[in-house]
Amino acid sequence: MAEGAGVYFEDHRESKDLGRLALRGGIVSVAMQYGNGALQIVAAIVLARLLAPEDFGLVAIVTVLTSFAPLLIDFGLGDATAQRSKITRSQVSSLFWLSSGIGLTIAVAVAACSPLIAWLYREPRLEAIALYSAITFVLFGASNQHLALLRRTMQFGTIAKIQLSGTLVGTAIAIFMAACGYGYWALVVRPITSSLCIAIGAWLACRWRPGFPLFDNEVKSMVRFGLHVVGFSVTYTLSKAVDRIGLGLFYRPEEVGYYQNAITLYENSIFQALGQLHTVGSAALSKLQSNPAALRQKYEAALSAVAFFVMPTAAVLSVTAEDVTVLLLGEKWRAAGLLLNIIALRGIFQATEGSQGWLHLSIGRADRWQNWGIVSLVVQVVALVGGLPFGATGVAAAGVVASAVIAIPSISYAGRPIGIGATLVMRAVGPQLIGAISATAGGWWLQVIALTHWSSLVRIFLSTGFCIGIYLIIVVGVFGLTGPIKVAGKMVQDRLWRK
Repeated sequence: MAEGAGVYFEDHRESKDLGRLALRGGIVSVAMQYGNGALQIVAAIVLARLLAPEDFGLVAIVTVLTSFAPLLIDFGLGDATAQRSKITRSQVSSLFWLSSGIGLTIAVAVAACSPLIAWLYREPRLEAIALYSAITFVLFGASNQHLALLRRTMQFGTIAKIQLSGTLVGTAIAIFMAACGYGYWALVVRPITSSLCIAIGAWLACRWRPGFPLFDNEVKSMVRFGLHVVGFSVTYTLSKAVDRIGLGLFYRPEEVGYYQNAITLYENSIFQALGQLHTVGSAALSKLQSNPAALRQKYEAALSAVAFFVMPTAAVLSVTAEDVTVLLLGEKWRAAGLLLNIIALRGIFQATEGSQGWLHLSIGRADRWQNWGIVSLVVQVVALVGGLPFGATGVAAAGVVASAVIAIPSISYAGRPIGIGATLVMRAVGPQLIGAISATAGGWWLQVIALTHWSSLVRIFLSTGFCIGIYLIIVVGVFGLTGPIKVAGKMVQDRLWRK
């Protein structure tokens, strides 16, 4: 980086180039995130052939139980740093030491609870897995504020490169350990190595270094803001994890392993991109917090573009999931493919729901975000109770229903303070929603009626083309929605011209 550390502490200002910068940052970071996701899938392919479903199930049980820990460590302070209009070095130093202290505390707590986890699930191997997994929490706390400052200056490409490098190193070591016969330990060491690489990369990319803390009123205000953010994040993460927690308590580790790998394929093809867009959207819209009309306009355009590309991707994944899973992971993982058929449908609705954080954070209403997290958790728990008696398939289907139920209400609630409601949401995503559902139905019809006896590769190719064709006919042909295509084309042209 050519800039000094002072660039991280410039005040937020509305800029004529904000939309272009945000879109460029979004495209770059999402492209890098898909590269990261592709690497994760490659890792899943290799590791799935070297390890047993039970290995994945054992590590998944600990992972979902501690999935809230990084959110507690962040404590919403990363979003507070990126969102705040004005911020100083001493304030960020205070947040750094707070995050680091929380990370160390949680690591000690998880290590101390490792015997309890093993007793609860009646599986002695979980004790050592939980003990060593706690190391990642210390590393996360040490890099949190450096990554937040990179987000504040919209250096999303840099962040994505750091994450990609961490994934690459962690994957290489995990594959080596699995090939050497270390079993589930390959999955335990992988996130530790990745977290270490990300921490090193964040410190190298961000020139700022922590100094003495200063807990003034502004820092206390940011901590209160962060408390609301972490309140949502923890409840939302728990709502995503209750499915595997429930399966782990009532079914064997193999069942959890199938479900976990289905979730892994989904998250690395759909959900991680939505997470990356959250960092771009909230940082960009935060610069418009003093202009609600412009914020509404930019949000609607961004949501329409995200839905245009994410919803058909989810439809295609749902239709081709079984073939893709068997082709990538092997025949022994066909059960995971059947689960992915269902789980992928969440992406159609989470393309909308995932944008709620853009609004809550950009207008400084993290308290409302926390309230919605509780609603989301209650809905997911109810869905789990309804689906659990039917095994992993029932849990997967119940999760899709829950996502559909809360998608539009989540945005209506988030946008109420600035006049965003269900009408705006449907105007932004209505055609894409109709197109994606129709494409899914058409793709499944083609699979059952015409492609039953064809090879997996042919089914994937034909089903993908058929789904995309139906989607474009409805969304572009019937509804005339071409804006996202023009914007994407302009950005590609701009990137090529700059080169």
